[in-house]
Amino acid sequence: MTRKYTADFSDEQSGKKTTIEYENSSVNEGNNQRLLELVSSPWQLIKEGGKLGVKGIKRFFGLLFLFGTINGLLLLVAVVKLLLNEINRNNLIGLGLVALVGVVALYYTAYRAYQYVLLDTIRVIYENLAPFFQKVCSIIVDKTEKLFTSKNSLNNSTLAKTIDFSKLVYEQFQKTPKFIRGGIVMVLEKIPFTGMLMEFKDDISEGRKEDASQKLFQKMDDFIQNTIFGSNNTQWVWWLLPLNIVVTLVLIIAMIK
Repeated sequence: MTRKYTADFSDEQSGKKTTIEYENSSVNEGNNQRLLELVSSPWQLIKEGGKLGVKGIKRFFGLLFLFGTINGLLLLVAVVKLLLNEINRNNLIGLGLVALVGVVALYYTAYRAYQYVLLDTIRVIYENLAPFFQKVCSIIVDKTEKLFTSKNSLNNSTLAKTIDFSKLVYEQFQKTPKFIRGGIVMVLEKIPFTGMLMEFKDDISEGRKEDASQKLFQKMDDFIQNTIFGSNNTQWVWWLLPLNIVVTLVLIIAMIK
């Protein structure tokens, strides 16, 4: 079922309040609300996020299983070597260091994997809120039209005065944790709207605002998906796993004799 939703924000210059009306699936809105509630509870997010479209959950558990299994096997090798040799203080210290390396590697893996899940959660929320961001683009185009027809030149400063992203996000996500609202604002502020809008200056000036807003949204979406969400990966595994194995083997060989 599709429902209408509204969001209000105030114009920084005129003080006039503008209402954004947008249609969105009630399922998407419900999922977003649940995801926003789960963000402040890491374990609950891990448990339920997969059901709400967060694809990073499987990778989270996969990485924990990978590092847990490898470090478990390495610890077993260290224990066997200890039992086959003399049990003394140095060997016990070596075994302790092997265990410590495993714990640190597993903790770091859990931390980095959770960051991956968190950003993937924001991706799902963003995609579910596509109609809202499309409306935001329409508002930006409307405001920009006035700048193009006035003596003011379009730059980051004038755009910031025209559209206050902080107020817009706050009024749309009042019940959302503050750090999440800050993250959404940070994402919006990273988008080079000024350069994008200059590309569509002719469309805006000639009154083709709907075309311009659609192009702006597509441009914004490409930027967010490629630059922000596109960099969300687990490539750090390729250096952490070999390092984990090498350090542990060195400890087993050098410390347990």
